[in-house]
Amino acid sequence: MSIADIARKLLPGSAVASIARSRRNSRRAKIQKLPALTETGFTDILVNERSLDTGDTVYVGSSIGQLNLDFAFYRILALIQDVIGPKGNVLFPTYPNRSPMSSYEYLLKENIFDVRRTPSYTGLLSEFARRQRGALRSLHPTKSVCAIGPDAEDLTRDHQNSTYPHDSCSPFYRLTDYGAKVIGIGVWSDYISFLHCTEDALKEKFPVPVYHQRLFKAKCINYMGETELVETRAHNMDMVKPDAVSFVKEHILPEICSNLTINGMKFVRADARPLFDEMLRLTRSGITPYPRNLYAKEFVKTLNP
Repeated sequence: MSIADIARKLLPGSAVASIARSRRNSRRAKIQKLPALTETGFTDILVNERSLDTGDTVYVGSSIGQLNLDFAFYRILALIQDVIGPKGNVLFPTYPNRSPMSSYEYLLKENIFDVRRTPSYTGLLSEFARRQRGALRSLHPTKSVCAIGPDAEDLTRDHQNSTYPHDSCSPFYRLTDYGAKVIGIGVWSDYISFLHCTEDALKEKFPVPVYHQRLFKAKCINYMGETELVETRAHNMDMVKPDAVSFVKEHILPEICSNLTINGMKFVRADARPLFDEMLRLTRSGITPYPRNLYAKEFVKTLNP
């Protein structure tokens, strides 16, 4: 159990929130001392460092607070669209639970997820994208994704059809079908939800039991204003403790996925299909981003007969 976990268990919520605010303010103060990133510089990173091109489908994880921009943050969406063009698609995670509340805690409160109105708390940029005309959002109570582009409907339409939020019904997995690129802006791979696709592809065969046993039936309001019950599982945050940064550095080729620091700011780039395939291969060999002490005993026995 980490120091942060112990603090959350022992301290009042207000104290935990105060500590989190202090840490955020300290990080922001450091970021503001870095060289400011211009629109031209940002576009150069997209094209030359992140290898985006016309027609790409791009999944974006972001933390605006970890960037020192000399332009308005909402311009990031337009700059990405300028690079990928009208035939490209851009996707953002649009989760409804505000940190540090977990998906499990959010579901326990029996919140009703409205695909049209429930805000995204996965960063300012994701909420800005969600509000764009033509943006479509997947009908999932905790792991919703919004997509903008000609294939937005295809990318988001089936998310509610599986109890596993990152399996083949999800926009996350559909990235592999589209040969998508996954990028992080102000974040590294530890903030990229796409990495959970391997877990949900293997389901109970994944070495770490990452989900609570309870299966939730959550009320969701679709684009027609109708209420649907969506069955879903929720991550057990006592188990979901991957070290994705070290995993990528030690086991994934840079041309498949790489974390990068530019002017003191974090970026990540990955090719969805090769990354998924390589993580699946590694998992079957017993290598995952998770520490070995979290592996189920049954799986450990198969590694050490």
